[in-house]
Amino acid sequence: MGDIVVKVPPSVDKKLADLIAKTIVERLKTLARLNEMLNNSELSEEDAIELGRKAKMGRGEYLERRYSSRS
Repeated sequence: MGDIVVKVPPSVDKKLADLIAKTIVERLKTLARLNEMLNNSELSEEDAIELGRKAKMGRGEYLERRYSSRS
């Protein structure tokens, strides 16, 4: 992995800057693990998009059923 430089203005508190850096590092580690897990996937990008749309639609229908009957 290459280097990533994030410049935080000097006016930002050191604790907050450290938290930002830690959050970015953890997110990059998560993305690297996901990339490794999905490396041998035979699912096409189009298939993944379609599955995502179906999941989103299903979740929307579930939430509508759950909360639309409340008054």
